Amino acid sequence: MAVQLSSASDVDQALINETERMVVIRWGYDEDPLCQEADRIMEAIENECINMAVFCTVDLKEVPDFIVEHKLYDPYTIMFFYKRKPRSIFTGNSTEKYIDALFPLSEKALSRVVEETYKNLLSKSTR
Repeated sequence: MAVQLSSASDVDQALINETERMVVIRWGYDEDPLCQEADRIMEAIENECINMAVFCTVDLKEVPDFIVEHKLYDPYTIMFFYKRKPRSIFTGNSTEKYIDALFPLSEKALSRVVEETYKNLLSKSTR
């Protein structure tokens, strides 16, 4: 199950403490049905991606601190962080800064994005 981050400090600590895997954060409003579906999908692929990513959720009602900084205005936004920095992700057709509610999210699609993004980050760090 995704780690629920309940404060700005929790978010900061998650990004600081994870040094090997990506931190995948779903920002949004927990009661929103689109958020709940995104959370279900993240939970479904969590074991498959355990060596590449840790999944977290942030309810923007509880933690509004990042709304302006990351432009979090969609029902949900999924961002990937690696070594404390937001990272671009490869969605299959393009490179994006995040996944939002317009992306056709499925278990297969999110799993592929996690895997491709992680491989890309590792290949860049070995150069």
